[in-house]
Amino acid sequence: MAIRPDLAGGTVRVAPLPRPLASEYAARWSELSERWAARPGSVLGTLGPAGTSSDLVARYLAAEHNLRVELHDTFDDVLDGLLLRKLDFALVPSAYAGLTRFHWHRDLRLRAFFPRATPEYGIAATAHSRLPTGDGPVSVAAMWEVRRIYAEVVPTTLRGRDVDWVDASSTQHAAQIVARGGAQLAVTNAPGVTAYGLRWMATRPGAEILWTLFDHTEEPGTDDPPDRPRTAGRQP
Repeated sequence: MAIRPDLAGGTVRVAPLPRPLASEYAARWSELSERWAARPGSVLGTLGPAGTSSDLVARYLAAEHNLRVELHDTFDDVLDGLLLRKLDFALVPSAYAGLTRFHWHRDLRLRAFFPRATPEYGIAATAHSRLPTGDGPVSVAAMWEVRRIYAEVVPTTLRGRDVDWVDASSTQHAAQIVARGGAQLAVTNAPGVTAYGLRWMATRPGAEILWTLFDHTEEPGTDDPPDRPRTAGRQP
């Protein structure tokens, strides 16, 4: 039992961690790697389409551990797929606003976590367009989670102008919206710029974020058939 000073001048007994955090991290990955080795082809679900930061990290894991990746339109779909046991694991970035739905679901557990950097992000437009002129609103396609990047890197000529946000479900969807004329600018990543023939107006380096891996609390059993329907809206 550890002892530390109290603000009032006394002492407080603090229960130690079950094991050092580094050991916990290593133990989780060792257990997970052994499970993947024993079950090659385990299905890992995350956000698509191809080229999202989630897809790139999932492909990295798949190549290292012989996994099969399934991409979904939204993380709600990933959650549903995991609960219905159509997926063995879900890969979710810590930057995702709805991550607590995975953390607090009684049928899921945090299996492991790790840091990995995203690709380059920034503001992009179609290949032959210029920065929007005038003083009216600028239409920008972006996921909610990366909207703040716009204010961080926006060119000086656009600062102070109102933004009409166009909701996108992924970085690739944002790039697609601009390519199809649905917005003037996109907050997207480098694969999105390449895939949709856009060009950068402003960029920033990728960010190192934590990636989380979730699986089921229990293995399928006779008391809980794996095909029993469940929904993403089920509360913890």
